Amino acid sequence: MKNVHHNISSVNNSRRPGVAAMSLVVLIIGIFFINTAQAIPAFARKHQAECSSCHNAWPALNAAGRTYKENGYRFSRDESPGFMNWDQTLPVSAMIKARPYEKSDNGDKKIRALHEVEVMVAGAMANDFSGWFELEAEDDAGFDVEVKSAALGYHPHEAVNLQVSWGAITGSDPYDVYSNPRKMTRNRASVINQRFGGADANGRLRDARQNITLYGRPLSMLYYSVGISGVKGDTEGEDSDALTARLALDITPEVMVGLMSISGTCKATNTNCAVDRDFSRTGLDAQADIGNIRLMGALLKTTDDDATATTEVDNNAAYVEARYTFTDGGRPTFVPLVRLDSYERNNGQDDYDEITLQANYYFTENARGFVEYLDVSGPTPATDDSLLTLQVDVGF
Repeated sequence: MKNVHHNISSVNNSRRPGVAAMSLVVLIIGIFFINTAQAIPAFARKHQAECSSCHNAWPALNAAGRTYKENGYRFSRDESPGFMNWDQTLPVSAMIKARPYEKSDNGDKKIRALHEVEVMVAGAMANDFSGWFELEAEDDAGFDVEVKSAALGYHPHEAVNLQVSWGAITGSDPYDVYSNPRKMTRNRASVINQRFGGADANGRLRDARQNITLYGRPLSMLYYSVGISGVKGDTEGEDSDALTARLALDITPEVMVGLMSISGTCKATNTNCAVDRDFSRTGLDAQADIGNIRLMGALLKTTDDDATATTEVDNNAAYVEARYTFTDGGRPTFVPLVRLDSYERNNGQDDYDEITLQANYYFTENARGFVEYLDVSGPTPATDDSLLTLQVDVGF
């Protein structure tokens, strides 16, 4: 039960007097400023565009947003950005996340008035280069500042782009199926949040690692990526040999089906692996925008060597998510969402099912509040749990 509860809600025992009160004041001021001044993050400021140009419901990307990301933060590869357009606007954005209420059936009520602060510097640079750098301070880590992700991209052609990065193994993927930064919910989809058999240095798809990725579109309807990555948390990329491959076919501009494959080894030199342990992840996924409805989901099959590398451990995970975006004048206002997750642990012997229900309200395109309910059903009554969360996200 403790492991399940930790998976739902990480516990932070540290308390810092005054932080909660001060953060709540900052949050209220921030929301007031956004509602009056209509401030928008750096990419939108740079292009003098609305956030809805790239997001059907921020932070999730639409087709234009995917193109912008693939092109190295340009709508067209003909753009000549100079050096990040510092003469026009600073390429800096910030995010504040407040979680004033969180209650789990198996845990204590928490008032995480200030949950997370992120600062991002990103944009197109001279000569087809792009850059992304993100710092994060989160209550789970005692508000210690850390590099959440960083990337340098080279974009000479639609079919050939090179990215070197510290971040999730799926970080270059423009679709939202496996994306942690562009998730709508507080709860994460099972395919990116489970450790499965643990041979990936006990990591998850969303965990940061070293990556070298080649990606592009040889055809406008076909996206590919191939790369090599390290295991979770290895900042020096020692013995990095995890191979990744991704194909995504746009049946229409609004409907995608995709395949993903990851295979690698956690070497005995890693503290999480006493012996060399192989692992693989194979995914089938889809994403569709039908009017104001978004549907997406994935099925992930995983295989890991056990702790002694004598037996293979197989676990599967799947989810399907649906949401509807109500709009007013083209911008989102109210977004209800539902997601069903199913995953296995213990070599497929333990089954878990989750349902996530969420109601979003957008104060502006870049400020939202939501109420979310998560229900977990495990293999025994002791592993059942539920979590109610109130959260506000504000982007500057």
